[in-house]
Amino acid sequence: MKKIWTYIKAHYLKLISFTLLIFVLIYVPIVAINKARDYEIYKEPEIETKIYTIWHIETFEGGGKARVAYLKNVVRTMEKTHDGLLFMVKTIQPERLESELNVATPDIISFGFGVGEIVLNKLVAFDKTYDIRDELIESGSFSSKVYALPYIVSGYAMITHNENQNENNQNFHCGTSNYTHPENIYSELNLTPTETQTSFEAYKSFVYDKSVSLLGTGRDVFRVNNLNELGRTNATITPISTYTDLIQYIGITKSDDVIQEFLSLLFSDENQFSLVNYSLFSAKYTKIYSQGIYNDMENAIYNCAVARVFDAWDLCVL
Repeated sequence: MKKIWTYIKAHYLKLISFTLLIFVLIYVPIVAINKARDYEIYKEPEIETKIYTIWHIETFEGGGKARVAYLKNVVRTMEKTHDGLLFMVKTIQPERLESELNVATPDIISFGFGVGEIVLNKLVAFDKTYDIRDELIESGSFSSKVYALPYIVSGYAMITHNENQNENNQNFHCGTSNYTHPENIYSELNLTPTETQTSFEAYKSFVYDKSVSLLGTGRDVFRVNNLNELGRTNATITPISTYTDLIQYIGITKSDDVIQEFLSLLFSDENQFSLVNYSLFSAKYTKIYSQGIYNDMENAIYNCAVARVFDAWDLCVL
């Protein structure tokens, strides 16, 4: 016993070091394993990424800005408040739409007149109408179900140079996109166009030839009104109150909580009132202008007959 004690006294530092080493070798792995387990339990959950696709097709000129900007503002709002949510907005030329749909189907389609029959078999019906005006809801229906909700509206106007009123009636130009039907207004005007051109060419003819009058779109109203305010033209703008097919619709190919929230934002009063920034008009019952030419346009559009987007020749007059 004495020898053992003597040995311990002689080598106690080594024994302490050895004991500490054994402790470290046993304790540290146990702590590390427990910490790793704790991390697995309490670490931040991974965010699931959800991607939705929106195709936007414009078939007419209207307003002062591209309508796709309105869509992008809505989806940005959603993306900011939903981690992992992403909307892919793609603009497609109408003449390419059919071939694109043969390859892929988007979750949401924004479209106008002239392509309704192309997208119809991809769409599911809506069960909510978001306080949209009755005649506009009817324009997006097919077989007693609503497959397209109008969310942006524009209209036509007769635009004349004040200095040559008599000559204007003899030189009447009409702009067309070949997807809409401004000719439905000719009988009201009791005029036959002397020339039908693309929308922008018809506008240029009006600006550069003082004897030309123009049946123009909401985009022409925006352009000419700006020129009037700048003193570069002296033109009268008379909104058409009988017919419009200058309407942008939204359709969906599936429905879930994300898409329903998107639709609620699209038709929210806040976003619909923001259409004044685009010189465009709401599809809802609430009017968004109080004065000036856009108020006149809004009042005219409010009373228009509207064609059905899935059959442009079937007028739904209420």
